[in-house]
Amino acid sequence: MRRTSSRTIRLSCCVVASALLAPLPARAADYFLTIGGGYSPAGNQASLENNVLFFQRVLDETNLDQTHNDIFFSDGSSSGADLQVMDPQTIPKANRLMAEFFGSRSSLGLSYRNHRIAEVRGSTRPENIRKWFDEVGVTMTAGDRLLLFVTAHGNKSADSKDPYNTTIATWNNSSIKMREFVGLLDGLAVGVDVVAIMVQCHSGGFAKLIYNGGDPDRGLSPQRRCAFFATVHDRPAAGCTPEVDESSYVEYSTYFWAALSGRSRTGDPIHPPDYNHDGVVSFDEAHAYTILTADTIDLPIKTSGEFLSQYSKFAEGDSELLSNEESYDLVLSLATTTQAAILEGLSEQLNLTGNDRLVDAWKALEEGRRRGRSRRRAPESSSEQLRRKIAGDFKRKWPELANVVNPVSIELMTSRAAEFVAAIEKHRDYKRYRELADTPKPDSTKQNVKYDRFLRVADNVLLAENLRRLGDEERIAQYEALVAAESGSLAQ
Repeated sequence: MRRTSSRTIRLSCCVVASALLAPLPARAADYFLTIGGGYSPAGNQASLENNVLFFQRVLDETNLDQTHNDIFFSDGSSSGADLQVMDPQTIPKANRLMAEFFGSRSSLGLSYRNHRIAEVRGSTRPENIRKWFDEVGVTMTAGDRLLLFVTAHGNKSADSKDPYNTTIATWNNSSIKMREFVGLLDGLAVGVDVVAIMVQCHSGGFAKLIYNGGDPDRGLSPQRRCAFFATVHDRPAAGCTPEVDESSYVEYSTYFWAALSGRSRTGDPIHPPDYNHDGVVSFDEAHAYTILTADTIDLPIKTSGEFLSQYSKFAEGDSELLSNEESYDLVLSLATTTQAAILEGLSEQLNLTGNDRLVDAWKALEEGRRRGRSRRRAPESSSEQLRRKIAGDFKRKWPELANVVNPVSIELMTSRAAEFVAAIEKHRDYKRYRELADTPKPDSTKQNVKYDRFLRVADNVLLAENLRRLGDEERIAQYEALVAAESGSLAQ
């Protein structure tokens, strides 16, 4: 057996309003709602500001009507220093070397300033978000589309019996829980389309937004809702750094918005991931591009996968349904063009070959988890060994370096800075140390999650086929409507 699945079909079947499956009305207007920033200055990193600015650039370049474009960010229009930024290159080289070899580089170059997002509607306090739905959301009518972008922090559910009720962390150490937020969506008019991109930690809990009140037992919302998430409900997400260098950002929205715009956040063109060659990059294709390209700890998911986890299942006993151990050839034959692109791309990245690659991927995933639980201390890296050796050599030359605030140490960062920098850089081992230290280290967690991504996509291919084999025409139609919504684009 590859693994035991906890996915089971729901026995109760709630009737969904006919509006969900009705023909799409002509779109009247787009509404853009961004919720960004941290819960306090110490938790409000520069990357969150830059994520918002990148999204706004993408909207500008797409020439969409932004009459209804509202941003809630951190403390809103307050003039306080609410944003944490870090630029080590602003620190003199002597100080950087002193920190690297004799002190700590933690928070080196850290400072605070006011955020630079223009025309914010307010802070992210929950009452402001509720007010937006009361004042703006209530004006939306059938055919309008709400495009929601959340780039914030998030926390897991505080209730172990309700693990999907995760949160969006909002200003002044407040938060909005999934169920409360879905309740706000429930107040929108029937026929309003909702597309959400959420990149906070534990964002996958919000995949339940396709249900009334976020509760599968209450059935699907009559609104057309779809969403894409950086990761699942019980994992943190990559990103959130005070670093100002955007070329170092590797979180979910970096790749998602790049795929839709054709340009990276630093302005470099990318090859559009138009996997089905229809001339348009869809939300679904942007999500697939992120799964393939983002070298992070994230396990991205989308709402159609949530639907399948509720209303489909794997084979049990002599069932005519498919198991989660089917041949790769069969999985590939059932996959959509976008799913096939992910499966083939990850197979290449992970060196998966042959017809048993689902089982092979599962074995590799389990082995990686086993290694990750090991209590054995990792061996000291070659770069760290050299760093300690160089530091030791200079402490013999300047014993005062044992304390970085010793007057001699301070002299070496100020009046004798040129002497100190030259001494470090001329050390016989410094060049080799620099090469080793600046080379990215392999991260088994990032490698392991790619097996998880591969298996999740393969599972969804099989579960979609099983949904069709189960023969519930209403559920099949609901699933197809959800997939169609995920296949939309910014311009549609």
